[in-house]
Amino acid sequence: MKRKEKIAVFLVIEFGLVALCTLPLFLLHAEPAGPLMLLISVVFMFLPALTTLIVKRLSHDSGGLFLQLNMRKAWKQYLLAAFIPGVLEGIGVTLYFLIFPTHFDLSLTYVAQLLTLNGQTAELPQFSLPVVIGAGLIVILAAPLVIVNHVAAFGEEIGWRGFLLPLLTEELGIQKVVLLNGILWGIAHAPLVCFGLNYTGDYPGAPWSGILMMVLFATSIGIFLSYLTLKSRSIFPACIAHGAINAIREAPLLICLDTYNALLGPKPSGLIGMTGFLILGAVILAGFAQYSRDAGKQSD
Repeated sequence: MKRKEKIAVFLVIEFGLVALCTLPLFLLHAEPAGPLMLLISVVFMFLPALTTLIVKRLSHDSGGLFLQLNMRKAWKQYLLAAFIPGVLEGIGVTLYFLIFPTHFDLSLTYVAQLLTLNGQTAELPQFSLPVVIGAGLIVILAAPLVIVNHVAAFGEEIGWRGFLLPLLTEELGIQKVVLLNGILWGIAHAPLVCFGLNYTGDYPGAPWSGILMMVLFATSIGIFLSYLTLKSRSIFPACIAHGAINAIREAPLLICLDTYNALLGPKPSGLIGMTGFLILGAVILAGFAQYSRDAGKQSD
């Protein structure tokens, strides 16, 4: 099976499995962000790994999937993967609350509402800004240690970055590849967005605006994950970064009133919340462009 055929088969099978996996959400009129959606979202993360196994079996492909650790040579990428997601989310959260200071809530009203919905009550303390900042730093440092998130991220990374990314790289320029990879990855999330993934509540243009924002979010972090994979020749730094993002993406809501606009933030899936990831993505793309120009000059 040729490269283009492998790419096409991967996408057909992946999106087919996504459709089958998420079909019960539509048939059963699932509650947005409810138990069924959460269960299916976990299964969803392992579909790219299943797709990869199927395509490799059909194509008799014995090639690698960037499964080497390469920790000695790629230690810088591992460090970036562990802590950059938290720093970038911190930038987005800070910017969001600077723009919308009235949404900042130190009395943890959101937590109290969650407890009430679960039939529980508790007296929550009023936190100070230094305590919140300190807690944020602890969350950033702890995010890489939530191993279960890295395992789930492995299911997606082995397909999108371990298998599809190198195939696309052989067909297109590196800038187009990392953008296309992220866009396709974001589109695959569309059915889940319809049922509350990252974008809940009454936001303008739902669910189409949420799907569009999810594509932008996946593209921005996908550039970073692709960079980590290509630079380290391993998917494991991307798994760590992906897992860290998932571990802390809901944390900003703990200090935010429920009047927030999911399309803007404070989570990194909102336009303002993802500011740090957008800036880093632009820097990485510029670096890839310079690399391509240098490589072209050397080949002349």
